[in-house]
Amino acid sequence: MGDPASGWMTIENLSIRSGVTTRNIRAYQSRGLLPPPVSRPGTRAAFYTPEHLAKLRLVSRLQDRGFSLAGIADLLAALATGKSIEQVLGIESALIASEDDQSRLVSESELRALLPAALDRDEAIKRLIAVGLVDRHERKYRIRHERVFQLGVEATNAGIPLDALLDEFVRLRSDLHDIALRFVALFAGHVLRPFVEAGMPKKDVELIVERMKHLRQLAVEASDALMRQAIADEIETVARATLPNYPAAPPGRPAK
Repeated sequence: MGDPASGWMTIENLSIRSGVTTRNIRAYQSRGLLPPPVSRPGTRAAFYTPEHLAKLRLVSRLQDRGFSLAGIADLLAALATGKSIEQVLGIESALIASEDDQSRLVSESELRALLPAALDRDEAIKRLIAVGLVDRHERKYRIRHERVFQLGVEATNAGIPLDALLDEFVRLRSDLHDIALRFVALFAGHVLRPFVEAGMPKKDVELIVERMKHLRQLAVEASDALMRQAIADEIETVARATLPNYPAAPPGRPAK
């Protein structure tokens, strides 16, 4: 069974979370609108990730706007080049504006060369696509978050199994969606709803957009700062418990 709390989902889990029937999920997959699911070590089932969920929601959004599945396929191909949905559609979407592009387009041979030699590279590429770190673009591949990819390769070279890293990436992305939803709920309840109830006056549109940008910046910077502190705290805890000559906690400071 899939464990939605871990980010990995069966097709039934994905259907429930996306509102898309399992039949349509398979149809989108056959049309190339959705990457195929991947297996996990020790299991025979195929699993989906938050990347699949995000793509399903995007497909539903575009269908609601009147796009055909063929048109959506063309748009997704354009997205794989590194463009944002706003650039592709040519619409004003300031509330959901994407961050700066941090991707890199590489050939298949370049991508294979970047992966550790000990890996089954065919299987590794399938999994990287499934979790959203890599997109296929015609005969090339786009590494969507180059720095994350590089650090992941370094971690694999240091001895952490790729499957364990991808498990953590999937779980992290699921957790971050939950955090993002809480921040967006604050914006929707305290800023957007009063704006809608006031009749969405045009004079306030720029202000609403600016406030959304500020909230996004707050969420990103707070998450970054708090994660750095949490990592430092936990590294110290593990070091104190593992390394025989690690300094004791300072006087007056409780040991963790």
